[in-house]
Amino acid sequence: MKKTVGICFLLLTFQAVIFAWEWKTLGFYRTEINQYRKSIFNLENRIVEQLGFDQNPHFFLSQFFSLQASWNSISWQADIRGEVKQMNGEGWKGDLKINQMFLQLDLGENWVLVAGRSLQRWGTGYAFNPTDMLAPEKELRDPDNTEKRAAGNDMLKLEYFSHTFSLAMCFFSRLSFNSGIKADKGNLAFRLYKNLWDADLSFMALFNSKEHPNWGMNFAYVFGERLEIHGEFSVQKGNYQLYHPIIKNPVTLYQQDPFLRLRENDTINCKYLLGFQYTFDKNILWIAEYYHQDQGYSQNEWNRIIGYVHYLNDQRNTWYRELVEMNLLWTLKVYTSKGTMRDYCMNHWEIPIKDRINLSTTVLTNLVDFSSVFIPQVVCRIQKHFTFYARSFIFLGDIETEYGEFFNSFTFESGLRLEL
Repeated sequence: MKKTVGICFLLLTFQAVIFAWEWKTLGFYRTEINQYRKSIFNLENRIVEQLGFDQNPHFFLSQFFSLQASWNSISWQADIRGEVKQMNGEGWKGDLKINQMFLQLDLGENWVLVAGRSLQRWGTGYAFNPTDMLAPEKELRDPDNTEKRAAGNDMLKLEYFSHTFSLAMCFFSRLSFNSGIKADKGNLAFRLYKNLWDADLSFMALFNSKEHPNWGMNFAYVFGERLEIHGEFSVQKGNYQLYHPIIKNPVTLYQQDPFLRLRENDTINCKYLLGFQYTFDKNILWIAEYYHQDQGYSQNEWNRIIGYVHYLNDQRNTWYRELVEMNLLWTLKVYTSKGTMRDYCMNHWEIPIKDRINLSTTVLTNLVDFSSVFIPQVVCRIQKHFTFYARSFIFLGDIETEYGEFFNSFTFESGLRLEL
């Protein structure tokens, strides 16, 4: 009798959970074509050859699946993304990534516990987030993560909510399961959120055992129905970025990857962002942001890097050519998704046409040398479940500027998204 009652209870519980399940799936098809150019980083196209890049089309197929379930005060979510791709004349390669998989538990009326891999956003910026201590770097091609490539961190987060503020404490890392369970350095982050005078204010701090604490604050405020302003500021003692030693040392050839923490003893390093978004008539949107990072290369340091690349090119026909080309490859690491130098301006425009077509363009400009990345895009909703898009990346600038010397001059990609 007890066994029968237990089985019935389990069946009823399972049925309740099943009825609380929700799911969503997105399919992506993408084709990409790259145009490379000769620059001081890529004389005679040798660096592109060393990297194994070609100008043939690349093909990507991916499937994103999200599953959510809730039962009483417990909710669970898993986001999984699988992809197969064909690049640079090679065969098809597959990859499976768990973007999120976490359990959320409501502890009474005011406390929430999150355990597992979760994608949390603490920043207010559109393209850059100096205070987003829990989230991965945003992709300029898709800052809203509509293509579901961003993955969260593995964490244990406890947050308290009241009517006017919230307080979060989060221990997080990144687990790897390739050969047993391995974790990156552990981090402890705090955030205090407060709504004050109709403004959203956040204060946060990040701690780990190998670096000085990182302190930050951000805000967002809406004026009427059209204008929103936002900003972020973070400060940290010391500088833990990797730099090419040529910015301080004499010219030489390196036998191994030379990048080092050259500014670890710097006193204070800041990052800050100030931006706004304004909605015109017919829902035309303009977002503009200014971004500064003390950790970037100065103009003089960039000139030293350029001079070093010229030196390497002068040595390319010597008997140690392979070592020269290896040093050129290492020097390319000065390029990062956050920008190589210190001051940038981002402008983004969106123009909806009827209900199905959206035109947009993004321009990221280096405010020191005025080189830029130009990203036009068109998105068209064909039917209820199908969306087509096409975008390009155009790198513009004079010689010896950041984007003017980038060896990739043009990228065009188009894709189709299926949503169920």
